[in-house]
Amino acid sequence: MNIELQNVANARDLGGIATRYGTVQSNRLLRSGHLSIVSEQDVSTLKAHRLQRVIDLRTPTEIANHPDGNIAGVEFVNISIMSATTFGISYETLDGPTIAVKLQAGIERMILRGETPIEHMRILYRKFAEDPHSHEGYGKFLKLLATKPVNGSTLWHCTGGKDRCGTCTALLLYCLGASKDDIMSDYLETNAQVGEHAQSILAKVRPHVPAERMALVQSMLLVEQSYLESFWNETDRLFGSTDNFLKHCGVTENDIQSLRDNYLN
Repeated sequence: MNIELQNVANARDLGGIATRYGTVQSNRLLRSGHLSIVSEQDVSTLKAHRLQRVIDLRTPTEIANHPDGNIAGVEFVNISIMSATTFGISYETLDGPTIAVKLQAGIERMILRGETPIEHMRILYRKFAEDPHSHEGYGKFLKLLATKPVNGSTLWHCTGGKDRCGTCTALLLYCLGASKDDIMSDYLETNAQVGEHAQSILAKVRPHVPAERMALVQSMLLVEQSYLESFWNETDRLFGSTDNFLKHCGVTENDIQSLRDNYLN
């Protein structure tokens, strides 16, 4: 369910998603983009969704540059999914000229490697599946939700709420028993939610990026089915199955059962 916020992109409540073991409870599991410019009205809306904890999936550097806004009475936890900022994921909050410089440098590197923007993002998602730092982050994220639930809701976010947030949500929904089709539907909902956010970034960089490269920039701001498929396929290739990947990340059967007990009707 979409959560309408003034200054926060891609905010949703997972409540109502059906799984094999029950339906996700409302006002318990929320996802979004960063909260660095959260408004007073946004805070009121999030409090209406019983917000009690925020898990920031960004790197410490990203957080230092653009810290989340203060929300009284809410616990903030940092569980980084990447060890460093990455082209295509973590630069969206910077100013237009800086984004443009980084994007153009990244595009040049892609061209030298013979990559398209779509293939670049697929590679990033495969790195999520193979990077020990990501494994540690996924494990901490799921175990925190499993072993230390709050009475209200927990919200997790990265920058745009699409890649790190998207894979964390996919793994959580898998643990809760959602089908891969329903997980993909939730993942792709990002494209319907981030339109205005994407346009604001494009407006910032347009004066600083050649017109022929704007389509490449736009492709970095949305998600593709093949991105998440690359993640699933790589976890299967490296670990044999998603279940084995979760075990590798330190998530136990008891953790998974706790997630179902705590968040499903």
